[in-house]
Amino acid sequence: MKYSTNQFLTLLTYVALLFVGSLLSMVKVTGSSYFLIITIAALLATGIMVYLTQQSSPNELEEKTTLNHKLQWIIVGTIGALAIQFGLGLIDQHIFHASTDSANTMQLLTLVHAYPYYFLYVLVCAPIMEEIIFRRVFFSNLIKPTNIYWAAAISALFFAFMHQDTRFLIYVAMGLWFSFIYYKSKNIYVSAGSHLVMNTLVVMISMR
Repeated sequence: MKYSTNQFLTLLTYVALLFVGSLLSMVKVTGSSYFLIITIAALLATGIMVYLTQQSSPNELEEKTTLNHKLQWIIVGTIGALAIQFGLGLIDQHIFHASTDSANTMQLLTLVHAYPYYFLYVLVCAPIMEEIIFRRVFFSNLIKPTNIYWAAAISALFFAFMHQDTRFLIYVAMGLWFSFIYYKSKNIYVSAGSHLVMNTLVVMISMR
């Protein structure tokens, strides 16, 4: 399979998942049925996207690395992501008097509490799919026609926009950070791992 075809199918899978939610809303499917279908669809979409990533030839950013290398960068990625999130959150609170609570995170916590199986989407599927789309599809493919800085900025803006959260700049910063982790680690599963661990820790802290 050509690399361009692989990337197109990966993006198409993500768009199809987003369309599932819109379709369910159109036909008035709500409550437990809605979130169960979305969770199953997300697990399927994640599996397809991981399969396509495995079948794809490495792009110019990627290299084979050791397990130790991957684990080190996952730790760095997680610590940096938490520092950015809480650091910028405190700046927002003390300078702009904004709430440190993310509207997106609080809504997801409410949904996970109501539909416990939905955590599979929130904590597992979402970070993996987002890293494959916003870092491997957008960031890496935008480098050649622009440069690494514009590629990181554009992919981070898309990433922030998709979250539809009041803390837009924090999501932009997170997008830039995960692009950096992907670029330095040479492995998309490292940024995905960092993103997944960060999401899990944020949810655990928020539930306390």
